[in-house]
Amino acid sequence: MGQYLFIRHGESDINVYGILSDSTENNSLTERGIKQARRTGEQLKGVRFDGIVSSPVRRAYETAKIISEYVNLDVIRDDRLREVKLGKANGHNINEFMEELYPNSHITGKIREELEMEGWEHLISRIVSCMDDYNGKYIFVSHSDPIRAAIAYTLNMDEGDTYGITVKNASITGIDTDKKKLLCIGSINLDDKIKSLFK
Repeated sequence: MGQYLFIRHGESDINVYGILSDSTENNSLTERGIKQARRTGEQLKGVRFDGIVSSPVRRAYETAKIISEYVNLDVIRDDRLREVKLGKANGHNINEFMEELYPNSHITGKIREELEMEGWEHLISRIVSCMDDYNGKYIFVSHSDPIRAAIAYTLNMDEGDTYGITVKNASITGIDTDKKKLLCIGSINLDDKIKSLFK
């Protein structure tokens, strides 16, 4: 396996309006999202990676393309990094589910089943499968729930243990799978200690 920097996509139009979407083609980055992606790219300048892999979802792929300019790598698309499959919640405003949701807006457990969303264990298995197939030092550009699933796997947590974890737009979460260790969660600045692991 190896070391991975999971980066959440920059702010997109659906983030602004609170719309849930797992659509591949819709939902571009906002101007702010573009700036966030550039700032994250700046953090990665001069750091060496074996590749950059992105969710095929437009907001993630746009983020990956911006970051790729700073690390001089072509972007590989991998469906396993895509947004959680939202079932009947797709296209709805998050506010429609607020009475049933935890304070940090995670759709979980029984509600997830009622909405026919992708199950938590399935989400974890596809993220782990993706890490298994990319041995080395990689950037993965994805979404909040898949990154939360990667954190849960690394720390051996169940879904409920992750409810307090919020993954901000364009933030960096570092995972060393060889040591089964988290390097950082939702960082905006990548410190020299973490950068040194990717030299």
